[in-house]
Amino acid sequence: MALGAFPIVGTAVVAASLASDLDMSLTLFGAGVALNTLFGGVFAPLSGRLSDRYGGKWSCVLVLVSSGLGLLVVALSRSALELILGLLISSYGQGACNPATNKLVAERAAPGRRGTMTGIKQSGVQLGILLGGFTLPALSIWVNWRFAMGLYAVTALLAATLAAAVLPDSHEQIAKESRGVGASQNSRLPRSVSLLALYALCMGCVVGGVGRYTVLFAENALDMSNVKAGLVAGLPGGLAIGTRIIWAHLAEHRIAPPKALAIQSFLTVLVMLMLCIAVGIGSWIMWPAAILSALGLNAWNAVAMLSVIIGVPQHQSGRASGRVVMGFMAGLTMGGFVTGLIADITGGYET
Repeated sequence: MALGAFPIVGTAVVAASLASDLDMSLTLFGAGVALNTLFGGVFAPLSGRLSDRYGGKWSCVLVLVSSGLGLLVVALSRSALELILGLLISSYGQGACNPATNKLVAERAAPGRRGTMTGIKQSGVQLGILLGGFTLPALSIWVNWRFAMGLYAVTALLAATLAAAVLPDSHEQIAKESRGVGASQNSRLPRSVSLLALYALCMGCVVGGVGRYTVLFAENALDMSNVKAGLVAGLPGGLAIGTRIIWAHLAEHRIAPPKALAIQSFLTVLVMLMLCIAVGIGSWIMWPAAILSALGLNAWNAVAMLSVIIGVPQHQSGRASGRVVMGFMAGLTMGGFVTGLIADITGGYET
């Protein structure tokens, strides 16, 4: 999960150096990032079908290859077009990492342990953000940003080789099961999957808006320093490494996933209300809002992915995951664009 989502994380961390070196505007850079998430959403349903057909092992290998090759193209890019090409190559991994890892958990993790395993693997994205934030700036200073991105490209390709060599292959077992299941493998997904996709779309809109503009909002509207604004923006992600594991465990053993998702959406509404009144009350409210974000806005996907793993027949888990991820990616793309557009039109973030 960390390496599958790393291309967009890494390019965001080194955005200033990258844009300066390639002589590209931040608008063009933002368009490249948007294309990554957009095509990630497009590839998600396809990757889900591939996961159901070939199993979790080879799906995860393909995710790592996509990420590694994309990062390598980014590291070697000499123009904005080549950078965007790298982001497009890695977009498959961005959209496929959830269906692939969900399939692997459904195949390999025993009931009763799937919640914890799902929480751990969903925390991989946050771990990637922390690793990128800590290592890429230092590597860029010591050597350059190309070396930093290239190092992670090699890491992803080595991980793909290791996964291909070590992980058990379930392809033959899937082929046997598919002959037994027959036409039902392509049957309609449960209604709950469509509801999860709608939930993911809504959460994606919020994440795309709040996540990408928290620093700007804190600096411009609340007069917070860049350091404090960065801490406020990064705190939910750091805490979410733990909250995702806890929520997924609770959703399997203590709280039904629909109730857990309802609680998380309520916490997200509280966060949005706190952001709305932040200008009038003061910047201090950003800290409790960040903690609530870690409990709701930044942790919901662990519960949603667990819902797919335990609530959908195993031979459909890839397709179901792909549909939910497509909803999230669509919301992520729309949320960031619409928030920026409204902020430009109204001159503020309150709307």
